[in-house]
Amino acid sequence: MSFHARFHGFIRGLYYSRITVRGAAKVPPSGPLLVLCLHRNGATDGFVYRSAVSNLTYLVRARLRDNPIGKLFFSGLEVIRSSDGGTRDDNRRMIDSCVSHLQENNRLAIFPEGTSKLGPRHLPFKSGAARIAHRFIENGTPLTVLPLGIHYECPWAFRSRVEIIVGEPMTLQATDSNLGHIKQRFTTALEDVGFNVPDQKTHDLAHRFAYIATLGTDHQFFDKLKAMEHGLPSRAVQAWNDLEEKVQPRRVLRHQGVPLFPKGPAWLYALLTILLAIPVLTGALLNLPPLAIGYWTARRCADDTNVIALWRILPGVPAFVAWATAMVTLLLILEQVGATIAYLSFTTVSLLGWYRFKKLAVASWNGLFHAGLRSDALTLHSLILTELPPQKSAS
Repeated sequence: MSFHARFHGFIRGLYYSRITVRGAAKVPPSGPLLVLCLHRNGATDGFVYRSAVSNLTYLVRARLRDNPIGKLFFSGLEVIRSSDGGTRDDNRRMIDSCVSHLQENNRLAIFPEGTSKLGPRHLPFKSGAARIAHRFIENGTPLTVLPLGIHYECPWAFRSRVEIIVGEPMTLQATDSNLGHIKQRFTTALEDVGFNVPDQKTHDLAHRFAYIATLGTDHQFFDKLKAMEHGLPSRAVQAWNDLEEKVQPRRVLRHQGVPLFPKGPAWLYALLTILLAIPVLTGALLNLPPLAIGYWTARRCADDTNVIALWRILPGVPAFVAWATAMVTLLLILEQVGATIAYLSFTTVSLLGWYRFKKLAVASWNGLFHAGLRSDALTLHSLILTELPPQKSAS
């Protein structure tokens, strides 16, 4: 396993609470493989997709690797975009490199959109992936193409959950000689693993409904999203609007954009929150400097929501590694073995418990101080579960 594959695995474990790969059995075990990846959350998508397909080589923007930090985080076959001064010759050399890489029975991952955006639908697909596939099959060798979709509960949130959807693999033969037809097949395959709606408001509300549908159930986030691709459940929309009217004037807390309320006694949720808060917040305080560096950098540098996570990770991960190494080294030099174990334990529990702690804290606060809204929130939950039709599982 390469350095970058291991490093990206470390980043995933640090930043995300849970990554679920749906349809992992569809990944071919061997042979040349062209992987088409939907692009949502900046360069961090590349870190996450590695958990679905091993031994991936990405086609990466050369500009990402023009400094030491970029080389630390990113690797792959470099492409010089026209916006970065690239020429037609650069483009031809890039296609040649990709075809040669595939001919050596390797796996190549491409983001056909070229860039990312957390918008209501995918961006226009460029023709580069289709051209590479077309060139590869010209010599008579078939090529397997695998579409991947990615869906975040909250793309920028620390310790959020993610689902990767592995689509149906397709095989291109030498008879697939029409470039436009190949690109259309790629578009259809990617739309099957994506979520596309007319506007941002519908997109955001659908994500909140999908999150609500997973609360206390074994329902899958993407299944519920896909069920709303052609329309949101009308009764649930009305119930949401009614709840929002009551929530707006109050200091109601939210998790993933949703005002959570306890299903059971609020005092019990509050007790669990306090018990979990002790190790979770202790671990956070012990690692406050790298956390602060990540959040401060994102606030200063992120110019859109799709790069917030990246700007937290780029400085935050190296800072955390340096800080944790310094802490452990110092404590061991001082022969504080117990303190070393305590630091590592609190840090681990803080990471593992942060997601659950936030949910409990939000539900506890709302249950204790806004108990009158609990019935409306639970009614909304029931309506969403009732109105969203069952979907065929992607796993």
